[in-house]
Amino acid sequence: MMNKLPAAFFRRPVLTVAPELLGKYLVRRFEDGTELRFRITEVEAYGGEEDKACHASKGRTKRTEVMYHEGEEIYVFLIYGVYWMLNIVTGKENEPEAILI
Repeated sequence: MMNKLPAAFFRRPVLTVAPELLGKYLVRRFEDGTELRFRITEVEAYGGEEDKACHASKGRTKRTEVMYHEGEEIYVFLIYGVYWMLNIVTGKENEPEAILI
């Protein structure tokens, strides 16, 4: 039995959380009891408005709003109209940091 990571795990700086996610599992449980498990083997850390590679580098917008939430939020977004990407928000509220899985 694997334990769910507590919210406090994600409410730390992105550069602390990102490497600690490696080797962990994403688990999706369905209503019928089926489970899918995916091992995290690669992460990218994005560190807020000062990080030019980060979506939030242009500031708070409708698209980046979720990054300003408190750590533990998970969201999926479409890039280039082709690829679906999974991000996990980290850190404190109003400090946009996230990890791309």
